[in-house]
This record gives sequence, C-alpha cells and structure tokens, in this order.
Amino acid sequence: MFELDSWVVINFFTGLLLVLLIQFQSGTSRVQSGRKYSSLLVMTLFLLCAETIGKVGEVHAGNYIILAKIGYFLIYLLDPVDILFALQYIDCWMDDKNMKARRIFGIAFQVFAICNILGVFSSQITGTGLFYYFEDGAYYRGPLFMFRAVLLLTFIILLVVYTIVFKQNIMNEYRNFIILLPAVSLFGSLFQIFFAAVDTTYAGITIGCLVLFFYLQSKDVNVDYLTGLLNRRGLDMKLEEMVKHALINDKKFTAIMMDVDHFKEINDHYGHSSGDKTIQDVAMILLEVFGSSAEIGRFGGDEFSIITEEHNEDKIKEMLDKVHVKVAELKNRNGWNVDLDVSCGFLIYMPAEHMTVETFQETIDALMYKEKKQHHLNDRRKGD
Repeated sequence: MFELDSWVVINFFTGLLLVLLIQFQSGTSRVQSGRKYSSLLVMTLFLLCAETIGKVGEVHAGNYIILAKIGYFLIYLLDPVDILFALQYIDCWMDDKNMKARRIFGIAFQVFAICNILGVFSSQITGTGLFYYFEDGAYYRGPLFMFRAVLLLTFIILLVVYTIVFKQNIMNEYRNFIILLPAVSLFGSLFQIFFAAVDTTYAGITIGCLVLFFYLQSKDVNVDYLTGLLNRRGLDMKLEEMVKHALINDKKFTAIMMDVDHFKEINDHYGHSSGDKTIQDVAMILLEVFGSSAEIGRFGGDEFSIITEEHNEDKIKEMLDKVHVKVAELKNRNGWNVDLDVSCGFLIYMPAEHMTVETFQETIDALMYKEKKQHHLNDRRKGD
C-alpha cells in the first residue's frame, strides 16, 4: 500500500489553507491590518514552499540535491522575517500608547532578522556550514543549528510576551484572539525543533492566522464591505487616535473629506452595479494617489475620507489635482455622459490650536460642501 510521509500531508493542507486565506482576505487587504495580515500569509506560504522544495531535494537526493540546497537556504535566511511580519500585524491592533517601549521590541526583532540574514549568507559563502550543511547528498544540522533554533524560539516567546505585556493597548474585543497567533506559532515551533521529522512551524502559524481570520479579519467591523477600505467607524477611531497623537507629540497631519459629484446620475442612468463599480474605482484611485501609508476610508454612500501624515499644503493640493485627473480619465474610459468629479475639503491639524475631533471634522465637512456647491454652480452655468 502506498503511504505518504507526514510532512507531505501537513505541508499540502497547510499550503491549501494559506492559499484559501489569501484569497478570502483579498476583500480587506486595503486597510492596514489587512495588508499586514496578507503579508504574513504570503511570507508563510513562501517559506512553506521553500521547505517543501527542500524536503523533496532531501528525500530524493542525488540529482535533486540542488532543491534541498535552495529550499533550506531560503528557510534559514528568511524564517525570522515571518516573526517580524507577525509583530507588525499585532501592532496594527494597538493604539499609540507605550510606543517607546514597544519600539525597543521592534528594533530587537529587526536586528535579529538582519543578523540572521548576514550569518546565513556568511556561512553559505565561506562554506563553513554553521547552521546546516550537505555531505554525501545528505542534509545535516550544523554546529550552531541549536543555538539559532533556541534564539528563534526565544524571539517567538518574546512575541508572546510582547502581546501579553502590551495587551492593554489592544482593544478589548480583539485582545484574546490576537494572542493566539504567537501562542500557536510557539507551539508549532517547539514541535519542529524537537521532532525534526514533523513539519509544524508553518502549520502553527497558519492555524493562528486561520483563527484570526474567522474572529477578526472576516468580521472586522471597521472595514467597508464594498471597497475593503475603512468604514466610518474605523475612520472615526483613526481620526481620534491621530488627534491624540498630534497633541502629545506636537505633530501635524491632514484630513480630507471627498464627495463624488453626480454619483446619483450614474446609478439612475447606468444602474447600481455601475455605481458600485464607480465607488470601487474611486477607492483604487485614492489608494494609488495617497499610497498605503495613508488611512483611507469610505465615510458613507459616495463620500470618502483620507487621513495622512503629509502636512505640506502644496503637496496635498498636488495629490488632489491628480485625483481630479484620474476621475476624469475614469469617466472617459466608461464613456459616461455625466460630469463625474469629486468635491474636496481638507484641513491641516495644528496641535497648538487644540482643536477637538468634532470641530476638526465639522470644519473639513464645511470646506467639502463649500466646494461641492461651487461645482454645482459651475455646472448650472455650463448648462446655461
């Protein structure tokens, strides 16, 4: 009877889960937590593929030993990066408190990842086989393998510690689920170290990601279902967070409100499916112009909001001009007989003025509606 090795079964189903999660996650990959989550999934899948290639080369040595050399090189080189991606994802669910202490953890993880890359490259170039080596077509653990494995395990433990120590920075409703990611990853890594024949490191990370998908990513109440951007709740929370951060650190930022002109006419003349597609296209334009570092969301209906750390007025106006141009290109591509455009209002937050979130938001709204009225007035004049 034909039997499959345990690693083949585990890697197959782990890979399948990762592919499905990447596919399901695509709807929320435009918000920061979604982007970081997707990066963690992709890196884990990449490392799983590298491990599979390495195993195939090890099991079928001889002509296929090159596969083992490539696969294991990539694993040893990049597996600490997966921990770094997990840390960045966890940070997405935290507020701005304890930033100095958290930054120390972050720097430690980055230094470890960089030192590991340098060490693996050095070992490979010099042929010293410090972490692993091949002899007579077989794979062997090097003299520093266990040292590196313990160090890697220590950093995974530190990831658990990090989540526990700063759990008060995570919103109550998310706290218990976030800690599952490093905890399950630690469990999988322990098995991998002490039972070399069983591949559980990436399976552990994947199970943690699966739990997070069901309890956080797929049910994130801060994500707009149509665009994958932040919704009004998420935007309100982010604006409040940015105002607090600005007051504490004396740091400026800019918030923009934007409304799609003549959107109702698209729905009326071309159907609601065209209207939904327009909202999605405008969302992509905003992502393209303002970049992934900005917090972009759908405020409601055909209104959008952008929160960016950019506070140079000329640069903001330049980016808004690009939005106008791209929206005009969108209209021309679709051949719509509608004066499709956007009305915008923006304001740079000045910490010295101590403006409240409510006043700041109301001021931006007023500026947007002022421009919208001007657009409608210009449209009437063109009609005359």
